[in-house]
Amino acid sequence: MVSECLDHIGAGIDATGDTLVFLMWELSQAHNAERMARLTRELRKADKLGHHPVDLPYLGAVINESVRLWAPGTLPLQRMVPPGGRVIDGYFVPENTIVGCQSYTLHRFNTEVFPDPEKFLPERWLADDGEADRVRHIFAFGAGPRTCIGR
Repeated sequence: MVSECLDHIGAGIDATGDTLVFLMWELSQAHNAERMARLTRELRKADKLGHHPVDLPYLGAVINESVRLWAPGTLPLQRMVPPGGRVIDGYFVPENTIVGCQSYTLHRFNTEVFPDPEKFLPERWLADDGEADRVRHIFAFGAGPRTCIGR
């Protein structure tokens, strides 16, 4: 139990710090000056009005795009195929086979969901069109019963 707790605490500290470093680096780039200005305007306006962070759509978009590009966990989340095997993406995988998926690949694989997947485009998260697919394909914190509690 101690080991499990230390893993979660360490992962949370590293994940948050690493993601914020990438986010600050991205926003500091000259080609993102307008994005930085937009985010600054939203934060200043919210501070004056006493808004709750939930009322900050651009901040949410910036954070979503940051974890999409630089997800905190880089290793595949492994699972064992249950008895009887399963068909995964058209291929039969026998039972007890270890399979895994990592967020890096998932966040770049489907260019219909994430066009220009290597580019930092927080605006994609503000569009109503495709929102369900974006939310379904974001895997930065895992999924299912083992989703990261820091999500």
